[in-house]
Amino acid sequence: MSASFAIGDARFAIRSTSHAFGEWVTEALGAYGVEDVEDFVYSVVVPEPPARGAKEFLILYRGSSAMVRTLDPVTLGRSLLAELETVRFHERDDAVYVMASVGEVGGVPILIPSSILPKLAKLGRRASRSGFRIPGQRAVAIDIETATIMPIDHALDVPDSALERLAAALPWQGTDGLCFTDESVHVGALVVASTDAESSLDPVRKAYGLAALTSSTVNFQRVGGRGLEALGRLVERAPVYRSTWTDPADVFSRLGDAIGVGS
Repeated sequence: MSASFAIGDARFAIRSTSHAFGEWVTEALGAYGVEDVEDFVYSVVVPEPPARGAKEFLILYRGSSAMVRTLDPVTLGRSLLAELETVRFHERDDAVYVMASVGEVGGVPILIPSSILPKLAKLGRRASRSGFRIPGQRAVAIDIETATIMPIDHALDVPDSALERLAAALPWQGTDGLCFTDESVHVGALVVASTDAESSLDPVRKAYGLAALTSSTVNFQRVGGRGLEALGRLVERAPVYRSTWTDPADVFSRLGDAIGVGS
C-alpha cells in the first residue's frame, strides 16, 4: 500500500508492506495528502502479526537505507513522524536544528552523526544486550538559551491520538529500547564521523566537534550567531571524539570506558 504527501516544498510517497500501517499513515497525515507521487522516499516493512510477542523487526527505510529497526509498531510510527518533522526545520527559529542523533551509553546521552544510523540499525538486539541505546530519530533540537538537547516541538498537523490509533491497528508490542529525546538533556560526549581517525575512537579538539555540528545545522539562516553560540556552549561541556564507525559496537564500548560508565 502507498500514499502520497506534500509537506512544505517536499513531495514524497510512503509505501508499506502492511495495509493496516498504510491506512494509519494515510489517516495520520491526512492534512498533507496529495495525488500520486512517484518518489518513494520512505518505505516501511511490517511483518505478519506474531503469535507470541514481536519476533521480527519492523523496518523504516529512507531510500534504500534502513534507518530504524524496531520490534514495536508504535516506536516505528514515532520514528516516522519524527523524521517527517525534519522536512521544515530549515524554516524554524525556535531552536538550532541539527542532523545528529542522541543515543545512550550506560545511561549517559551521547550525540552522534545521524549518517551512521543505517549501521546502527543493523545491530538489532545486540545493542540492548551490550548496554547502549540506539537513537530513534535522526535530528535534534538544541535550546538557544541553555544549549541543551531539548524535545522537538512538533509542528506537523497530526492527530494527538495518532500513536494510540497505531497501537490499536497493530496490537502487539516489542521491547528494543530505542532512544528518543523526551526531556532536555546535557550530552556526556560528542562523537563525530571521520575517515582520518587513527583508531576506533580518538579524542579531538573542541573545534573539531563544533565544525561537525555547524556543518550539520539546517537552519543557520534563521538562528544566525545565537545558534552558533549555543553550539559552542554545548561542545564546551562535553568531550569530543572522532571515529570511522567501522564497528559501532566497539565504538560504544570504548566510549563507555572513556567517559567512565562502561557499556
